[in-house]
Amino acid sequence: MSLVRRIARPLLAAPFIVEGIRTAITPERATAVLPRSVVESADRTLHSTPVPDLVKVKDLLRVSGAVAAGAGVLYATGRSPRLAAAVLLATTTVGWAGRKRVWELKGAERMQELSSIVTDAGLLGGVLLAVVDHDGRPSLRYQAERFLERSQKNAEAKKRELEKAAGAARRGAEARAAQLAERVS
Repeated sequence: MSLVRRIARPLLAAPFIVEGIRTAITPERATAVLPRSVVESADRTLHSTPVPDLVKVKDLLRVSGAVAAGAGVLYATGRSPRLAAAVLLATTTVGWAGRKRVWELKGAERMQELSSIVTDAGLLGGVLLAVVDHDGRPSLRYQAERFLERSQKNAEAKKRELEKAAGAARRGAEARAAQLAERVS
């Protein structure tokens, strides 16, 4: 891993780890910014599913926060960085959607919220780049294509080799058959 990645990954992951831990510990903070009707609707939907009655939106937020913190740690340490970045992107965008109610705010509070949105968008952009970062290694698609090409070349070479051996065996069989035919006649 390059020096830049060693420094940049923990820096990019830090806000996600902190926010994930905060959400896992106090999910009420996340539900407080959501409209009450959304939380109640989500709770009703959960209770109409075969999921146990004990599961609530707060529990899902706790799990989401813990998953985001874990993915942040994985990304920061460079373990499965693309997968970890994809998980960060998924958990963050789900939690971020609908949280920012700028249209209800006025003045300095609105400007602060807009600044927060731009910061969050920048972090999401960084994570999106991390999802497609190959760290100098080829993508899985590229590796699969090369594997298929090598397999086809090997199969063609083996086919030629077998055809050559079959031709030699055929010629040998024809020669033996000719020898036997001479002996018989």
